[in-house]
Amino acid sequence: MKKWVAVVSITGVSALALAGCGTQSVSKPDTNANQTGAASQTAKTITVLTNRTDMQANGMLQKYSEEFAKTHPGITVKWQTFVDNSTVQAQMNGGTYPDVMLILPNITPNELPQFFVPLDNLGLDNKIYFKDFQSYNGHVYGIPTFGDVNGIVYNKTAFKKAGITSVPTTLNEFYADCAKLKKAGIIPIALNYTAKWPLANWTDTLPDVIAGNPNYLNTIVNNKAPFSSSAPMGQALNIVHTIVKNGWAEPDWKNTNWANSKTMEAQGKVAMMYLGQWAIPQIVSAGTSSSNVGFFPFPATNHGKPIAIMTPDWELAVNKHSKNIPAAEAFVKWMVLESGYPNYAGGLPPVKGMKSNVPQIQQLYSQAKVVQGVPSTTALTQLENNSQIDINGGGAVQTVLNAQDFATALQQFNQQWANAASLSGQ
Repeated sequence: MKKWVAVVSITGVSALALAGCGTQSVSKPDTNANQTGAASQTAKTITVLTNRTDMQANGMLQKYSEEFAKTHPGITVKWQTFVDNSTVQAQMNGGTYPDVMLILPNITPNELPQFFVPLDNLGLDNKIYFKDFQSYNGHVYGIPTFGDVNGIVYNKTAFKKAGITSVPTTLNEFYADCAKLKKAGIIPIALNYTAKWPLANWTDTLPDVIAGNPNYLNTIVNNKAPFSSSAPMGQALNIVHTIVKNGWAEPDWKNTNWANSKTMEAQGKVAMMYLGQWAIPQIVSAGTSSSNVGFFPFPATNHGKPIAIMTPDWELAVNKHSKNIPAAEAFVKWMVLESGYPNYAGGLPPVKGMKSNVPQIQQLYSQAKVVQGVPSTTALTQLENNSQIDINGGGAVQTVLNAQDFATALQQFNQQWANAASLSGQ
């Protein structure tokens, strides 16, 4: 579940996302980039954590380092990439983690001061949305890189080849379209099992969509059997299980490649992926036109208009043990206000006045009821950690897909959950 605090009305968030659909322009807020204080006057090196391995390969990370240095002379930015949260967690446990961090989803609010410095002094309060979602005791510890809304990213040519003339609006229609795509020789949906993180949407977002309640996951701390087949979490896992069981995922679904899946969707060999809008420009860059890529809300039930939940993506934070805290803070502020990263990443910019350049967002919004996400409670995060059920990282989906029996896997999850709840007194 993405941790998020509603800081503006949904009308305001929708306007933020839609105001710039179809445009590449960016309205930058006023900044005072050249007055960076002592941090820019003394030679320093900071390390920045990122999950964007593709941007390391294409040179964009180096470009950001160079652009930052132009207005912050004397600060050298080095990058550390990662693909598995556990490697970063090991660094944090050892106390030797990068100066600028991405906050891992298993960090509870009360743990934020143990690892990060408050960012209240950056002067961003009146310039950004979503500023309060990673806070504790009135202090902000994380700033979002951009906003997200999840849905089905699809190749229009693949749909046309399979005889699909409109996007599905119910779960039964979704299943029927998967069958049509398979019959047409097209992989209906890529799960990206090997990368693991793309599987997280099926458990940290889809249950809320099924329940029609962005706060649903927070309520399962009071449920001794939230993985039952009739519960939203069980239903979500059953959907992805059904996809694999019917051969609608990649033929060799246990051995997949994230970068290759984007190329395959661009080519129409894969029809769909369940991701955020940020994936759209990456698929376009892999070899297709923007007009050939569509985006619709996941039709997770057979009744009512589906909801789409607005959440922040990764949050930037500053290591409290860093020897260069002012330099790290300067980079966070620059990354949010001046780098242009939200639009490069296809995100919903968190900065007021900055416009989204992903036109497909309007298609999804026209077909869904857009609601604001809510933060994960400390109780939920602790129970996830104690039960060792990886809801936020995709591990729970991997466990279910690998199980010999689906029903038994759900029963095991319920047992782990109940045991953890009992030990924590819930």
